[in-house]
Amino acid sequence: MMLDEDAKWFEVSLRITGDALDPTQLESLLGLKPDILGIMGQPRMGKQGRQYAPYETNLWSYREGSSSEMGFDQRIQSLFERLGHRVSELQRLSATEGVDVELFCGFSSGNGQGGDTLRPETLKLLVDTGLSLTLDLYPPDIDTSEAYIEGTP
Repeated sequence: MMLDEDAKWFEVSLRITGDALDPTQLESLLGLKPDILGIMGQPRMGKQGRQYAPYETNLWSYREGSSSEMGFDQRIQSLFERLGHRVSELQRLSATEGVDVELFCGFSSGNGQGGDTLRPETLKLLVDTGLSLTLDLYPPDIDTSEAYIEGTP
């Protein structure tokens, strides 16, 4: 589905990667079912069964929200509400040697313009938890139904 001229598209994913990570343990630890679970050395599989290069490291990825027009700030706040007291587990993971924890934020719009604002309290949540923030911008002609990018690990 291509975006209308005035439409905006937002995606937020919590991604945890690292050789020292056992991604099969994270669903029970964080209370979130991953959209992608990748084991180092296993081939990555596309949506239509296409096989890609093997994962270079372990990957656990959870996509927040379903309304593509809900902005970054709302999605990040929603993610932290969903995590509740388990935010401390995320904080522990962020401090673990050999494990990277990030919020991956993708954005596109039908006219190639736009953006979003992160409030100070949202930025504080990221800092206090030790999460990195990755912003990825997509061209206006992107097919948003296929735009979820899992990353390169």
